[in-house]
Amino acid sequence: MLLPRPVKQYYFHLIVFVFVLLLPKSFASVKHGKYHAHDSRNVPCPFYQTVNITDDIRLANGSVIHDDVVIPPNWIGVYDYVFANLQTRVPVSPHLRGCICKVRPCINLCCPMGSQFWSNTSQCEAIDNDFLWPTTLNVTQADGTIQENLIAEQFAVVNFRPCLWMYVIRPELDVEDEWHLCENGSLVREFDQAILDIKNYCFVPTTINNRTDSTYILNPAICVDVASDFYGSKVINAYTMLFSVPFMVLTIVVYLWIPELRNQHGKSLVCYLLGLSVGYSLLSFNTLLMDPNIDIILCKLSAYTTYYAFVAAFFWLHVIGFDLWHNFRGSRGINRFQEKRRYLLYSLYAWGMALVFLILTFYAEEISDIPAYLKPGIGIEYCFLNMLSWSPMIYFFGPIIVIVFTNIIMFIMTAIKIHKVQKEMSKIMAREDSTKNLRNEKDRFCLFLRLFLVMGVTWTWEIMSYFVGSKVSWSKIFYVGDVCNAIQGFIIFMLFVMKKKVKELITNRTLSVRSFRYTNSTTLGDTDYRLRFQEVSMQIRRMIIVQSAFANNNQNYHSHDV
Repeated sequence: MLLPRPVKQYYFHLIVFVFVLLLPKSFASVKHGKYHAHDSRNVPCPFYQTVNITDDIRLANGSVIHDDVVIPPNWIGVYDYVFANLQTRVPVSPHLRGCICKVRPCINLCCPMGSQFWSNTSQCEAIDNDFLWPTTLNVTQADGTIQENLIAEQFAVVNFRPCLWMYVIRPELDVEDEWHLCENGSLVREFDQAILDIKNYCFVPTTINNRTDSTYILNPAICVDVASDFYGSKVINAYTMLFSVPFMVLTIVVYLWIPELRNQHGKSLVCYLLGLSVGYSLLSFNTLLMDPNIDIILCKLSAYTTYYAFVAAFFWLHVIGFDLWHNFRGSRGINRFQEKRRYLLYSLYAWGMALVFLILTFYAEEISDIPAYLKPGIGIEYCFLNMLSWSPMIYFFGPIIVIVFTNIIMFIMTAIKIHKVQKEMSKIMAREDSTKNLRNEKDRFCLFLRLFLVMGVTWTWEIMSYFVGSKVSWSKIFYVGDVCNAIQGFIIFMLFVMKKKVKELITNRTLSVRSFRYTNSTTLGDTDYRLRFQEVSMQIRRMIIVQSAFANNNQNYHSHDV
């Protein structure tokens, strides 16, 4: 299909935009293992291998004792900076730090024991007394055996947040999240055998089985930059979705502003875009603001809202397909009252069914005792469904497949009906208004058919990507489909707003508004002045006529007397 030149230019700029997004990501991956390049040259070791020893006991030979670990003087230095994370260097007053990881294997805790990182303050804060901090970890020995050891006896502990974007792997909720901690402090991620050192992970306390109780275990939070390409693609998709949202908002504004577009199809499109824009916005922010210690209530609230918005959008897409099929099923038109009643029923169906799915998902996640692999996994991967498990097939992709399939059937039936009507009308002389109505409905069908093709193909591609997963070597081919799915707002804007007919309606509406304002400010004022002038003139004329008549009567009376 050949695209008009403006559309080609938009796609060209979009490709450049995506390439720019990809470029920094590549640079970040290359530099990720070289954070120590930001350290000063006169310090004995990188910051992430040190602890603050300013208040520790100093021996006569210059060594320092920190947590029962003796740090020799050659591993002690003066640092005038700290790292808020290993990408953000913050200057501070000079202080002593010891390279404890040069003396003993280290593990990294995101925050010191007894405290937790809170996203609303961006710093570690003390936790309530009811919090039971884990003091042991299972450690894989050199011979392959696993032993439960006290953290303080096996390792030296450092505390820092390695990077901004992190996610927690939790094997108790997903068997594919298995990890092993080695004797040297390295972490092995099981599914891809990636070996991560302390500058790429930190341990955080998590509740058992995702429940709000006081029993916690330690799980590693891993930097997104060193995770699989799956997470990198999600970050790119997040930026692309944010690029797409303004086009959805513009389309909504146009369809609400133009009276001719506020018909049944237009209102259904607005509702669909409303759900999609809310879902895209929340999902983008949740992806870009990945935080292993985000408040669980806020995370789940955002996740359930995102889920409801997406499901409602798909049910409105189903409404669009059904309404087109229903209009072509018979030749009778509907009046305004019937259209309002139908829109009310459609709203109850779309928003109501989405609410039913939301309640079922909430019950499965928060209340039921079904196995963990059948739960939606809200808040496990990030603040949405756990896309690394098979449960979204039950709660999300399953309903999408059903809706897409039924829409395909209804669009095919509508196309067959259009073909039959055209054949009948070609045999007989149809009335002009009937031909016009058929042409209008056919235009709408073609327009929404293109929308459905865009939606059907992109979401089918998304579903295929979900089935293939991120651990297959050739799964990267689905990244293009993910980006196309993310730019739906831009595509819909081009299909429904940048049409010649819609642009003419926008122009006419703009001119009418300007004319109305000008009339209010000038014409109405002049008209009011003219009306007053005419009224005064009429009163003067009436007075003259009365006076003239009275004068004539007087003259006639005197002449009669004489």
